[in-house]
Amino acid sequence: MSKHSVAHYQRINGGRILPSRKKRSSKLRRGILHCLSILFVLCLLALVAGGAFLYLTPAGRVDRGTTYILVSPGAKYKDVEQQLQNKLWLRFPSAFRYLAQWKGLTSAPLRSGRYAIPRGATMPEVIEILQTAEQVPLTITPTALRTEDELITFLTSNLWLRADSLRTLLRDSSFMARYGATSETFRAEVLRQPFTIAWDATGKTLLDSLHSGYLRFWKGARTDQAQRLGLTPLQVTTLASIVESESAKPDEYRRIAGLYLNRLRKDMRLQSDPTVKFALGDFSLRRIKGEHLSVSSPYNTYLVTGLPPAPIVLPRTSTIDSVLRAEEHDYLYMCAREDFSGYHSFAADYATHLSNARRYQQELDKRGVN
Repeated sequence: MSKHSVAHYQRINGGRILPSRKKRSSKLRRGILHCLSILFVLCLLALVAGGAFLYLTPAGRVDRGTTYILVSPGAKYKDVEQQLQNKLWLRFPSAFRYLAQWKGLTSAPLRSGRYAIPRGATMPEVIEILQTAEQVPLTITPTALRTEDELITFLTSNLWLRADSLRTLLRDSSFMARYGATSETFRAEVLRQPFTIAWDATGKTLLDSLHSGYLRFWKGARTDQAQRLGLTPLQVTTLASIVESESAKPDEYRRIAGLYLNRLRKDMRLQSDPTVKFALGDFSLRRIKGEHLSVSSPYNTYLVTGLPPAPIVLPRTSTIDSVLRAEEHDYLYMCAREDFSGYHSFAADYATHLSNARRYQQELDKRGVN
């Protein structure tokens, strides 16, 4: 630009030299790019922060101890997601679903079982547990169960196994032969002690587990003790079930066991009232009367000599041990004490027994017990 031109330019613009249009456009672009860069970084930081929040925040709203998720064989992802929602109250169900899809949980076959979700577990942790963790077995302790139906209901109430499936197995004589048992006598193999089992165990696995526990219990000294009494493990367990049903006082069990062993050796009928209740299927009876004694059943020890074919209740293992260590004495009769203490009066002869029984019957009448 010539001096004349510069002077003219300065006059027109108040003496200032303004940048060219090209330079102004370049500066504007740089400003826009700078703003966009800042905006991009802010968005990226927000995205990272949001992702970190989702990854580090507990998956559920429920603030409690361990939650167990039960995955049935053949279950679909939607079934598990619904269970997670019901039990954990997922904070971000949609985000959990997207993460599950990304991790492959929704497309791969689900592993059946019982899975423990610890308190405060994040979404990635929940998904990892369902994909890779070992399932947590259940610990089950049988109670004083009496009938086959009670046993089946109890065993299947906390398992995936259906009651009908277990009942079918128990009534399959060829299958039960593998245990040397029948559906009736297998009750003696169910011990009142804890055992562990997978939630999704099959009926066969469950029965195998119970049978294995039974064999371990009877291995060695107990079998030798039973043989010295002239009884099989089944018979000892059956006798223990009668002993436990007769009294709520464990310190009497060895004496009662000795009494029944004496009667067995003399071929006397056991005449145990609890066996009549079992035969009738009425466990609410408070007083056994003559009209009850005629029920036709292999469990009615007023009619049948010897032991019933199977236990009338699952006895405690300590009661089984009481039978194996039965007291040696001459008692043949017993009757509840008239003081209603729960203890019994024992007698070696019938005359003494009648006297004891008369006092008890009089007290029943006085109290109006029918």
